Amino acid sequence: MSGVLLRTGWSALAWQKAIVLILLYVLLGYLGIHCATFPGTFFAQVWLPSGIGLIMFCRFGRRAFWLVLLASLMVNGPHALRHLPENGAVTTGLLILFSPLLDAFQSFLAWRFWRLDREPRLSRLGFQRFLIAILLAVGISILLMANVHLLLGLIEPADFITRFAMMALADLQGLFLLVPLWLAMRRAQHDLLSYPLILSALAVPVPLLLARIEHSLAALLFPLVAVIIIRLRFVGAALAMFIAGCCVVIMVAIGHDPLQMGLGVEAFSRWALIILALGTPLLLMGIILEDSHDYQTHLEARVNERTQALQDALAAAHVLAITDSLTRAFNRRQMETLVHDEVERAQRYHQPMSLIILDIDHFKAVNDNYGHPVGDKVLQQVSAILASSLRQSDSLGRWGGEEFLILLPHIHVGAAASVAEKLRLAIYSHEFGLKTPVSISLGVAELRPGESAGEWITRADNALYLAKDRGRNQLVTADE
Repeated sequence: MSGVLLRTGWSALAWQKAIVLILLYVLLGYLGIHCATFPGTFFAQVWLPSGIGLIMFCRFGRRAFWLVLLASLMVNGPHALRHLPENGAVTTGLLILFSPLLDAFQSFLAWRFWRLDREPRLSRLGFQRFLIAILLAVGISILLMANVHLLLGLIEPADFITRFAMMALADLQGLFLLVPLWLAMRRAQHDLLSYPLILSALAVPVPLLLARIEHSLAALLFPLVAVIIIRLRFVGAALAMFIAGCCVVIMVAIGHDPLQMGLGVEAFSRWALIILALGTPLLLMGIILEDSHDYQTHLEARVNERTQALQDALAAAHVLAITDSLTRAFNRRQMETLVHDEVERAQRYHQPMSLIILDIDHFKAVNDNYGHPVGDKVLQQVSAILASSLRQSDSLGRWGGEEFLILLPHIHVGAAASVAEKLRLAIYSHEFGLKTPVSISLGVAELRPGESAGEWITRADNALYLAKDRGRNQLVTADE
């Protein structure tokens, strides 16, 4: 087996799918021959294997020709051999030869007429191509098959048109019922066991069964199918047509025609035309609803994408509006807002709050001696050190050129002075890559009851200037 797989280039999974389709072809073929044969003939009233054949070509391309040929031979060979005594060896041999060839040829023609690429598409245009493809493929192949039967004496010339129509309707039903169902199930493969799908499958036969009691009750099938299509779209249409078609075939075959449309060939032919005539607009309706749903889903995805992009842009714009572009700390406008809001909150709830204003010592000398790019890096590093040393509830902002303001909620001046000293040591011990260490001077002030934001900042600023007057690289608390 491994040698065969290597020679064909197929994977084990591809072979498994091929074997399953072959077995399904054979099973449906035997069911059609033994359960739904036209009275007095050896023609099945509905030939579902024709749909399996086209599915094989859609799955495996040209290589499916041999798969369909093999599957058809497994069905038609034994059936032809059963009629060997009445048909003779030559006729039987030719039937065994031509029947599989024409079945494979029909599937190949339908595949070639239908496809634009390797995968069939669920679209209105694709469905139109599908209808044209199966009509052409069935017309050509069944015409050839009917002529073979005529030449072999299996049918009389007077019966040629009738037998042609019988075989064509049988193959068309197989293609029409199975292929759309396969396409729909492939699309909805994750929802095959969903509650709506199972309930729909169980509900479709009910109006046909009720029609045995009262013919007019069969009309309930149409609103039921409409509801299923609206709810499940294309998969609902394909499922409803498949189940309705199979139910009609079974009921007519066992002599329980829901609408008493005749006997034998007459009943099957009428029902086949009804299924094809009504199924076409219903399937098209399902496809239109599917396209509409896909378009709506696409639009919603685009709207969500654009909305998210807009939200991201607004968030980015907000960040730019409240932060300093160089240090990534809050800018002065944002700090003024925060200080004002926190002062109101602290005064209302009588909570302690402290403020630190700090300045980089001799920063002008850094710019003059090393250049502004180096000065910018020093500012960035100082901001990063300060931010990493603060609590999440604290706020850091760039107050001026080399000045920073730190807001410390729920802290008295003593604890704030400890924080300020920790910051001073962290900056002084950091290696900035300059010849001399970088130091900072700090002013610390605690908010007084009834004090305004401006008065509070002024006291902290005065403390900062006092620290500079005392020699820099130190902190001073307000009102010392």
